[in-house]
Amino acid sequence: MANLESINNRLLLAARRLDQAAEDIRDAQFEPTRGNIEHIGKALSEIFELQHKIYGAKPELKPNYLNEESLHPQADGLLTEFLGEAIGLEEAGNNEGAVKKLEEFLLLESTPYHQELARSEISRLEGV
Repeated sequence: MANLESINNRLLLAARRLDQAAEDIRDAQFEPTRGNIEHIGKALSEIFELQHKIYGAKPELKPNYLNEESLHPQADGLLTEFLGEAIGLEEAGNNEGAVKKLEEFLLLESTPYHQELARSEISRLEGV
């Protein structure tokens, strides 16, 4: 018989499979790669929304990592802001501007972890 736990388990499995499919699309360069991966991202977003509702009804199913507070909430917020702007620039076809935006972030005080995330995104944008 179906219950919230079994539904959540199926959603977890579906999310893992979708994540793997996104990697496969990237590796196979299935065009339009970005658009195809965005479709999977939208599906994952819907799954996460359902899981959030399940966790509201049955908090004991919520993974512990979702209960942990960030050690660096300011750096998280700042990086999210800069990444959002960089993604907008990239989507407009301005990879150079996106790289410059992330380089601006690197000039700010931040954690090594957040700087590494920004550097990784810069490398991706530069095709390194």
